[in-house]
Amino acid sequence: MTPSPQRLTLDPLSDTTWRLCDSSFAACDADSIVAYIEVRPDGRYEVTWIARGIGVATFGSLGDVLDSAVAMLHAPSREPARKPIPIAHRPPLNAV
Repeated sequence: MTPSPQRLTLDPLSDTTWRLCDSSFAACDADSIVAYIEVRPDGRYEVTWIARGIGVATFGSLGDVLDSAVAMLHAPSREPARKPIPIAHRPPLNAV
């Protein structure tokens, strides 16, 4: 299930920080946390992405943050996991 903008919520942590959550998950589910957002001294928004392990980005407005979050969460995820490729095994060398 991919989140719509209506499912994303900003939970204030302080006057300058928020937690961006996906309300389609239970609040106690770690997958509900999409990102942490902080206003920098220059007025821009620094976002630490938690969903999909993307990293840190900076935006000019909260609207840009939300647009980016919706686009990121709607994008297809990485390739599904596959069975590992077996490594050829050689018997140990005989001790001389």
